Amino acid sequence: MTESGMSRMLLELGQPAAWPPELRDYLGAHSDLFVKWESAPGDVQADTYDAAIYGLVKVLQPYAMVGWHCTRLTEAEIAHVLRSGIQMPDGTMLRRRIEGLVQTGVMTKDIALQLVLRNQADDKNRAGMIWFCFFSPRLAGESGVGRFFRHWGGEALYNSHESNPVTSQVLRCIGTPCLVEAEVPIASFARHEGFAFKIVQSCLMNHSFPNSESIVHEDRIRLPLQADCVRRVIRFSEPDFSDLTGCADWRRPLC
Repeated sequence: MTESGMSRMLLELGQPAAWPPELRDYLGAHSDLFVKWESAPGDVQADTYDAAIYGLVKVLQPYAMVGWHCTRLTEAEIAHVLRSGIQMPDGTMLRRRIEGLVQTGVMTKDIALQLVLRNQADDKNRAGMIWFCFFSPRLAGESGVGRFFRHWGGEALYNSHESNPVTSQVLRCIGTPCLVEAEVPIASFARHEGFAFKIVQSCLMNHSFPNSESIVHEDRIRLPLQADCVRRVIRFSEPDFSDLTGCADWRRPLC
């Protein structure tokens, strides 16, 4: 346990044999049910299956997964993430970040006003959520993660400005592409059942049960990420960034 009381017991989704005994015991006790649900779902009552999945969600709560958040940050923001972790984004936070750039002379007040007036930071499908992928980002490719690195401010901002030749160019010149590598508590996931399904599928595959679904996982977190969860912030200039993203082979070079 860390000073914050958060577990650092890590799970690797594709390594069921290395999972802790409590999780393997739970899956073992329900293996017949999970196999039957896949092979003959009509023989299993939905509420029985649901109860097993919710029980699995509860068992998973103490654990964490290593994940990567793809973004573009200034040096001051990198220092803040390492010192204070990641807070949940919304319109207020975005305005505060923009005002900080104005105060340091990175952005003019005119550009700042355009950004404040046009963004999606308070949209219900964006506010209070941070996305992580729990697999090497290079698996998603340039089409999957490239846009996150090209503009400062996150998707909630650049979505409204990518086609604007003035504001888009400003956002592309701020900060540097970064990967925030963290030990993300499963308890902070937004879609707990979705991850539980992936655990079941991984377990079934480990026992040679045929499965056509991918077990790689990405998820939103809905709780702030404490600083002691952050392993490191990997900058574009570092070799690990290229190794993890595969950006050296992208059609459009990052800058």
